Amino acid sequence: MAATPLSYYPSEDQLAARIKSFETGPVVADQSNLPRSLDSPLAWSRKDIENDMHKCILKLSQNDVATLEAAAKGFEDQSIPLSDISSGNFVLPEHLRKSLRGVSDQCYRGRGFTVIQGLDPTKYSPEFNVVIYAGITAHVAPQHGFLDKDREKVLCHVVNAAGEVSATEAAKKSPGFTDGPLAFHTDNCEILALYALDVATTGGQTFVSSSYQLFNELVATRPEVLQTLSDYWVLDTFKDYSQFPPVTRPMLHASDAGNIMFTYSRFPMAGFKGKQRNPSLVPVSEKQIVAMDAVQYTMAKNAVPLPWGKGDIVFINDMAIMHARSSFTENRRGLQRHLLKFYLRDPAQNWKIPESAKKHWDKIYGPNTPEGKRAEEWCIRYEAGQEDTWESNG
Repeated sequence: MAATPLSYYPSEDQLAARIKSFETGPVVADQSNLPRSLDSPLAWSRKDIENDMHKCILKLSQNDVATLEAAAKGFEDQSIPLSDISSGNFVLPEHLRKSLRGVSDQCYRGRGFTVIQGLDPTKYSPEFNVVIYAGITAHVAPQHGFLDKDREKVLCHVVNAAGEVSATEAAKKSPGFTDGPLAFHTDNCEILALYALDVATTGGQTFVSSSYQLFNELVATRPEVLQTLSDYWVLDTFKDYSQFPPVTRPMLHASDAGNIMFTYSRFPMAGFKGKQRNPSLVPVSEKQIVAMDAVQYTMAKNAVPLPWGKGDIVFINDMAIMHARSSFTENRRGLQRHLLKFYLRDPAQNWKIPESAKKHWDKIYGPNTPEGKRAEEWCIRYEAGQEDTWESNG
């Protein structure tokens, strides 16, 4: 039997063949120690969310927006470093504070995501957009994670950087910084936040899908796929191995408390254009390709498009929800689709992290100085080449 082709974004024909083989092949007995099912609001199908989408949207009133602007101005007037922004110095009235705390509840204990609508980023300077965004997140999930491999930066600009360079340089960009589609993946953080400063002319739709639903479907039909995902994988960093060696960890983690979480992407296994997996690494196995195809198919089947446009902020439980993106076009010269990304954590709600993921969690949410403190760099404006330092890009 010929080996299954491996690519970052598998074809529809490949996925259809995969599912046909699942349906006609024998079901393997579940011999893992994983839970038999996940009974949680985080486990949802497309139909569930289509019926519930209104519960996943927080619409800001004009008064709410004015209140947020006043809070941002008040924070700026205090000349406090952005790293010290908090619910205590970005002051909001009780009703709005409670609404934003409800976003955290929805992320950790509800459907796993919320879209906040109502801001107009064209009204603000780059600096003010960051302040108002950071102020909102301070009430939702106040702890920031490092996004870059050097563990310094906590704010990332997601743009089509490949459209601004030569074809040779464009081929070296990671999937998230092109105008192509993104396969379903996690960013390997706790709460992923994205603020849309601008959107594409056409396409660029973000989709979310429940990893908990994926788990429940696979544990009932293809438990061997979950076993493969919970094995240790060798992930390429596409960087200098003397500084950033390959990472060995599972794609699926289980804690002794029964918590399940995913840190998943095809990119370190399949590569992308000019970033190809190092042939010196352990070859990708047929079982791993089967598992990745099963993830892509099942997540796409249950996916819903986010009702998310210019000025909107989405918060996603990245441990239990995967996201993807359609390809897009930008009509005007220069960068158009422009997102600001945070990795967040709410210490009041965060889960017990499985042992197999603790090293990574400590890396992004822990200290980065010899004194055991955090020194954070905030990239207020996009500069060409910034994207080459980011840790997870699709």
